[in-house]
Amino acid sequence: MDTPWYFRLFYMPILNFVVSAFFSIIIKAKRMGFHEATRSMWVIYIIIMIGGWVLMWFVPFRINLAFWIGLCIVIFGQVILCLGYSAMREHPDKQKVVVDWGIYGVSRHSHFLAGMITMLGVIIMGWDTKSIMYIVLWLYFVLLVVVNHLGVLYEEKRNIEKFGQEYKDYMKKVPRYFSLRR
Repeated sequence: MDTPWYFRLFYMPILNFVVSAFFSIIIKAKRMGFHEATRSMWVIYIIIMIGGWVLMWFVPFRINLAFWIGLCIVIFGQVILCLGYSAMREHPDKQKVVVDWGIYGVSRHSHFLAGMITMLGVIIMGWDTKSIMYIVLWLYFVLLVVVNHLGVLYEEKRNIEKFGQEYKDYMKKVPRYFSLRR
């Protein structure tokens, strides 16, 4: 591959992770925690993430229109993530167990949604439909969406067990991923 090492998509999700961690620390989302995933779920998730990073090493990007469009999509995903962190901060006037304000009033799983949006932006940054590795990257994205959806279903099951009827009522009121209706 004749592309310099620093023009590979590999660095984009790592940079995205660093930025997300920085916002998490700055915003201080004390109510946020890792959902109680099983060990096998964590192993699958880590394998898929490392596999994606390895795959992205072979997908270069150029500074062109697709790069800037992808960057805007990544920034949009980061905004959604920050709105989620902001909603998870401790609010003295909002003592409910289930967070149903802020971004969680339009999406029950804004962090999963933000992750998929940012990954979509990263993939668009490397736009090259003539590259086999780029097409494989899109297949990877589909797999990632499926795995994240299974994680969402598991998290909803755990939240029903943890929060009971309050979470069931929340599920009736707010869509799983996104809706403009409220």
